[in-house]
Amino acid sequence: MMSQSDLSNAISDSAGRLGLGARTDLHEPGWTFWELRTLNRHRMVGFLSDYRKSTDTQDLESEIRSAVSRDFKRAWWRGFAYGIVAELQVISCSAKDLEGLVDIYESRKGVLQWVILIASDDRAAVGVHTWMETYLSPVYRDVLQTLAIAGYHLTTAVRQKDGLLNFLTGVAETRGVAFSEFQGNGPN
Repeated sequence: MMSQSDLSNAISDSAGRLGLGARTDLHEPGWTFWELRTLNRHRMVGFLSDYRKSTDTQDLESEIRSAVSRDFKRAWWRGFAYGIVAELQVISCSAKDLEGLVDIYESRKGVLQWVILIASDDRAAVGVHTWMETYLSPVYRDVLQTLAIAGYHLTTAVRQKDGLLNFLTGVAETRGVAFSEFQGNGPN
């Protein structure tokens, strides 16, 4: 079993390599945050430790989005994107169930790009990543790799583009416009 401290250190090390620093000024019970805020980029990774409430995806989504909206604001001139690692007693949902938590579009409240749920007692983890490779994707991969090395059983999924994005990507490709971030199926 991986301790909360070891997991927090693994997240911190990976986030730190991307320039995210710990936010020690926030007092959100059960949460630890790492943030990068520049003129044109606002990124955050959050760790919800020992979440003991219902593991229903709606309850979990409410907990995540409420905590994030209380502590982080999206500016009109830069987007806000984040990834979440949550430690639960039991994972009672599948990767398919979690796909709805991960956003595929920018919104005025930010974009949840990936989520990893961990049940340490069961040595299991479930991760879902958006369809596009993002700035925070290395943290997602690093955390999953750390869990795999520690002997956790991993289940992952990619939230695919919806019909509108498939259409727009197809139109762009027929016109010879190729944006590399719109190709492929997310993180490897």
